[in-house]
Amino acid sequence: MTTTPLKPVRKELTFGFAVFILTVVVAIIASGMMFYGLKLQMLMLCCWVVCAGFGWYLGFSYAELEAGAYEFIARAMGAVLIMMSVGALIGAWISAGTVAVMIYIGLKIITPEFFLATSFILCSMTSVFTGTSYGTIGTVGLALMGIGAGLGFDPGITAATVISGAFLGDKMSPLSDTTNMAAAVNEVPLLTHVRHMVNTLTPAFIITLTIYLFMGFHHDAGTGDASILNQLLDDITANFRLGFIPAIPMILVFYLLLRQTNPILAIISGSVLGVVVAVGYAGVDLTASFNAMWSGYEKTFDNPLLMKLMNRGGVTSMLEVSALVIFACGLGGMLRCLGVIDTILEPVSRHAKSAFSLVLSTIVIGFSTVLLTASSYFSLLMTGTIMTPLFRRQGYRPENCSRVTEDVGTLATPLVPWSSNALFSMGMLGIGFTDYAPYCFLMFLAPCVSLVYSIFNINMTRLSDEEKLADKQAQGQPEQVSA
Repeated sequence: MTTTPLKPVRKELTFGFAVFILTVVVAIIASGMMFYGLKLQMLMLCCWVVCAGFGWYLGFSYAELEAGAYEFIARAMGAVLIMMSVGALIGAWISAGTVAVMIYIGLKIITPEFFLATSFILCSMTSVFTGTSYGTIGTVGLALMGIGAGLGFDPGITAATVISGAFLGDKMSPLSDTTNMAAAVNEVPLLTHVRHMVNTLTPAFIITLTIYLFMGFHHDAGTGDASILNQLLDDITANFRLGFIPAIPMILVFYLLLRQTNPILAIISGSVLGVVVAVGYAGVDLTASFNAMWSGYEKTFDNPLLMKLMNRGGVTSMLEVSALVIFACGLGGMLRCLGVIDTILEPVSRHAKSAFSLVLSTIVIGFSTVLLTASSYFSLLMTGTIMTPLFRRQGYRPENCSRVTEDVGTLATPLVPWSSNALFSMGMLGIGFTDYAPYCFLMFLAPCVSLVYSIFNINMTRLSDEEKLADKQAQGQPEQVSA
């Protein structure tokens, strides 16, 4: 006679124990990064084991937790494919001279009176076109620091324009890893996420630009030595064939994206056209062009700034962040399966019912996570995982949440002195936190604009009746752990 094994009895997950589980996970990640310099990817993967232990205690099998992890990972695979495609795109565009053309045009428009405003715009453009704040700060940003010093500008103010522009572009660029991750975690189409951010970031951008214009016009700039700028322009001209043709791949991608073409198809099309331009116009070897798409562009330049800017890209450059997205989403799926997210949401949902309270809660949770873990990626993951269901429950579309998570998780991270973004910026530009932070007006303004918009229900898109009904039906299907 065979007996059917009894299913383990589920224990009730209380609010206190849910907070304890989340605290343990955050503590492991924060301590591992801050005290031992461990990789965030491996810390998140190790937390799968921690979740499995808590799951065993609560009566969950590992198969159930694994299924929850895979469900969340599946939702993020589109973003992972986009990021890998972006890596190929960057490699192809550098080979074709597309990136060089954009940087060259930006550097040519610098004048002393408009230096601060131009620095802000140029770093924004560079970061949008390349999808990397670090690459922008370490290349164009360094050149602008030298030019600003020669013109007599305070290094802290110049650094603020560089950092603000670099992270603005990182937040807005469809090529950025954080933009793709925020869209994936909140289950929002990439272009919908980007368009929704434009509406609130535009006022903050205009106000910041106006302040920098005012500061520039009231600054007694010296004659300065523009040799750094001129040398960089000369080296770009010497190493890349410039003109209109290298800009065509970029025009194609933006045209396809505006036509709402599938982002992966648009990006791959831009990559292929980049290879065609690289081979047919720039005279790059076909094998070298395809290698640049896979492993990144590689060439030796005499100018170290040009080396940092151009020697990158490729699918392989995105493998690390792709692993981060996969492990992070898997961890989020396990926490959701355990009921941690829903249990913590319960008391929050009783107070966060208005648009203002939802946005304020998202900002507080996002910034608190950055303070605790020093990681923008973990902030985007946890804030989106916790708050998106609450936005939907109150009838608001998930892009409202994804927008606010990037206001904090991407844009405001340089305001946390021990965050990786702040440490990189300080180390690369050679300035202290208090030197640049007071002048990063954009970082302060963007969350404030989101809060003001929420008070008047501006740019707070709502779910349709059909979507609300689908959400209610979906919530009623799975059995939830009682709170």
